[in-house]
Amino acid sequence: MHTKNVRTFLTAGMDSLMPHAQRLIELRQIFTQALPNNLRRSCSIANYKQGKVVIFAENSAVAAKLKLLLPAVRDHLLKFAVEVTGIEVQVQPAISRPNEPISEIYLSANAAESLTRLSRQLPDSKLKESIESLAKNARSKH
Repeated sequence: MHTKNVRTFLTAGMDSLMPHAQRLIELRQIFTQALPNNLRRSCSIANYKQGKVVIFAENSAVAAKLKLLLPAVRDHLLKFAVEVTGIEVQVQPAISRPNEPISEIYLSANAAESLTRLSRQLPDSKLKESIESLAKNARSKH
C-alpha cells in the first residue's frame, strides 16, 4: 500500500469519528453543569447514541448518588435540546489521577518557640520527643 493510500484511509476514518467526538465533548460540558461540585470529577458521559446516554461513575457510591439525580440531569440535557431516550449509569473505576499537590503548612517562629518552651516543661517521654522534633522542623523552615 502506498503512503498516499494509507494517509487517505486514516483521514477518512478520522473524519467519520470527529463529529461524534465533538458531540461527546459538548454533552460532557452540559452534563457537568447539572451536577453538584462533589460529583463533577467522579463521573462523565462515556457515550451517546440514538438518544441513549451512558455515564461512567467512579464507584458504586457515586453511581447511587447519580441515579438519584437522573431526573434533573435528563431535564437539564433536554433544556439544551439533547434528545434523551434513556440514561444508563455504569461503574467504571477511573484511571488513577496524579495525586493533587499537598499544600504544606508551616509553623510560625512564635509557634516553634512555644513548642520549645513546652518541651522543656515535659518529663522525658515520646510526647516530649515529638514536640521537640516538631519545634526543630518548624525552626528549620525559617
